[in-house]
Amino acid sequence: MPSDELTLRIQRIYEAVDAVVETDISKLKPKIIKDGKRVTIYQNFSGGRSNAEIENNANILIHNVANLKDHLKKWAKNNGKDKTKVDDAFNDSQVLRTIQDLSNNDKHGYPPRDGGYSGKSPRVDKINTIMQMTASPEKGSFIGLTLNRQGAPKIIGGGSAKVIITGDIFDRDGNKIGELHKTLLKAINDWEEVLREFGVQIPSD
Repeated sequence: MPSDELTLRIQRIYEAVDAVVETDISKLKPKIIKDGKRVTIYQNFSGGRSNAEIENNANILIHNVANLKDHLKKWAKNNGKDKTKVDDAFNDSQVLRTIQDLSNNDKHGYPPRDGGYSGKSPRVDKINTIMQMTASPEKGSFIGLTLNRQGAPKIIGGGSAKVIITGDIFDRDGNKIGELHKTLLKAINDWEEVLREFGVQIPSD
């Protein structure tokens, strides 16, 4: 069984994932500007969060994923597991090394020495909220977005929609090498593989 500290660390990661995803689109109220007879609706899917709050939510998840490495090694050592498997998983995973670099950027500044763990000196540009809509797989299905009388977004058609906090990841030369949200989810999946190998039960959604 994992220690209480390791369990808490894993739970913190999933809580941080929830904080960067919103599936209840009706919560994301727009900004309504009334100027005489004209009404302007401004919708950026921020849900009223400031840029600082959005970046903070993203960085909390980045740090939680990056910090799990040392806690896994400590747990493995204390529970008779091979802690080198943690280092092996980290070294074999480009996304884990990229997330570690992004975490270090926030703590120590950019650029990292010698390209960082990933060797690419990654950085995130313009962390923001975006809407993702996926239509149902059935033939002829569609999905769209409309606004009600109060300006709140409403999904029409069949499928799923969510708003995520993300940004583009670039290397030292300005080449796009990934998207933050997808990279984080892949990194979490890579840590989950290590947890399964150690026989640690992964919390259900």
